[in-house]
Amino acid sequence: MSYTIIGVIGHIDHGKTSLVAALTGVDTDSHPEEKRRGITIDLGFATFTHESDQFALIDAPGHQKYIGNLLAGVSALDIGLLVVACDQGIQAQTLEHAAILQSLGVSKLIVAMSRIDLVDENTQLELSEELELFLAEFGFQDIPRVALSSVTGEGLDELRALLSEMARRTDRAASGHFRMPIDRLFTVEGRGCVAAGSPWTGVLEIGDQLQIARTGQLVRVREIEVHGSHEQRSQIGVRTALNLAGASATELVRGDELVSKDTHTPASRLLVELKMFVDASEVKCPTTIQFHTATNSSAARIFGPRTIPTGGTEVVIVDLEQPVVATHGQACLFRKPYPVGSFAGGRILGSVKPAPKQTTRLLNLGSQLCHASPEQRLTAWIEFFGECSTDSMDLATIVGLEPDQLTSATASCLASGAILSPDGHILTSQALLDRLSHFLVKILTHQAESMEDAWLDEQSVIQRASAVASAGTAKTVLAGLIKEKKIVRVNRMIAVPSENTVLSKKQLNRMNQLLSLYRDERKPPTLKEAAAALDSPPETVASLIRFATQQRILIDLGHGFFISQHSFDSLCEELSALFELTPERSVAEIRDHWGITRKHAIPLLEFCDKSGITVRNGDLRTQGRDMPTRTIPQQAESQP
Repeated sequence: MSYTIIGVIGHIDHGKTSLVAALTGVDTDSHPEEKRRGITIDLGFATFTHESDQFALIDAPGHQKYIGNLLAGVSALDIGLLVVACDQGIQAQTLEHAAILQSLGVSKLIVAMSRIDLVDENTQLELSEELELFLAEFGFQDIPRVALSSVTGEGLDELRALLSEMARRTDRAASGHFRMPIDRLFTVEGRGCVAAGSPWTGVLEIGDQLQIARTGQLVRVREIEVHGSHEQRSQIGVRTALNLAGASATELVRGDELVSKDTHTPASRLLVELKMFVDASEVKCPTTIQFHTATNSSAARIFGPRTIPTGGTEVVIVDLEQPVVATHGQACLFRKPYPVGSFAGGRILGSVKPAPKQTTRLLNLGSQLCHASPEQRLTAWIEFFGECSTDSMDLATIVGLEPDQLTSATASCLASGAILSPDGHILTSQALLDRLSHFLVKILTHQAESMEDAWLDEQSVIQRASAVASAGTAKTVLAGLIKEKKIVRVNRMIAVPSENTVLSKKQLNRMNQLLSLYRDERKPPTLKEAAAALDSPPETVASLIRFATQQRILIDLGHGFFISQHSFDSLCEELSALFELTPERSVAEIRDHWGITRKHAIPLLEFCDKSGITVRNGDLRTQGRDMPTRTIPQQAESQP
């Protein structure tokens, strides 16, 4: 049996509710106020079966004041049934409703020419001709028109047959995470909160946990009901009522969405491809409007080109007062607050977090997303964000692709070079890598030009680059710059190539010569002695020594004395062994044990005192709490 949702719409008092009652036997004007005033205020729901086809009818209000309720009803339709009374003809809401159906993508349309019992055949014929011309303006061609009367029953069989002919024959694929916009809420005594709507994506089973997208509150599904029939699981595009545990009907509102946990985050800034109605006057941006999508509505401001002409199509930015769940391709509607009326429809291209000074970038992104292939959409988003994890749960939702489609698009983009993945875990754009490369070189260049020391700790540079990219991407780009010799690195320190950094063969040779003077040397030369030994200016040697101390290859003992890290570790190991024999030692005992002169022993011991390795008591020393372990650590290749 096929299942089809029909939206019954039309101008106020054109016979929609009477037609639904004639087809189903259900009076959908169930609200007391509706009974009193004789108009449909809220959505009415009813079903009927014709042959092997089941139909769910949504009787939507036609009054201008309740147009928002109508929009909640047409968010998930298979067929639009536009009711036009023969005795009144085409009216203001007839125009607006036709435009709404067209903009929300309802391609299947039937016109019910009601109340033929009140007019003659010539009037019917004239109205039929007017409707043909009128609908053509909104892009509807060859739309069937059925003349009928809910009073006499004439034409109802023809309408039923036509509906069966246009019925949805295939079930919608239940892919993706569960999502159901709520269009109706009520409380059932003894059972609690019931939320109704038409599931858009995913499958739900009894006992599953859902999240209210607006609040993040978790609820559990007690029961699933489809038109009075209890089911174990939901179906896409089928009118469904969910009995929820964990929330009351007062905690939910129409427009809320029930979604799988942590899958759909409401957004307050959207990119939309807006298409003006053919009968709407031009719109100037920015302007305040009422925005409708799914079953939700919110006041909003739109930004874009200075003027959007009648019938024009433009990319706009929509800033909402109330965040909504929005995915790529989702239909939406724009209405003016005054004078009240719909003026445009649209398709959501994506959502972004609000940020200052991004209008131009967003409009450019929107232009790239319009009518783009999956590969083009993925490339546009990666270029906008700069980078994104390959296993990000959000990426498929942002781009608007199923997981397998995203995998295919990613492989295609990587193969073509449209996007890159330097480390295999992060997708990046070439523009980001270029920007990050420039940023890193700029940091190190500024360091070299403005500071006495050109070297920076690699980790600190990566941390500063977090404003541009992730640590993983920064490390990858750094490795590339080092390979290209645009940056030099020794141990954990990096710098731009210069006379003060070890990069060239000449500078590397000088450094090796210097370090050879200190390698395994317990009585190392002072700076002046090293300069004399190398026959180099003291300032040149000082620069090399400063670099070596930053790399922890040499240790600055003070007073112009330096020693290799390796030699110092050996001395500390011997000193530790000496204290194990006798916990208190004089300078002379330590000097003799080390086999050095007092000239070197005093600077060494003063450095040990300052470092907590030893504790001084007059001319005596005891072991300090920071004495290194006796295991000599493995040294770097450049270590002497």
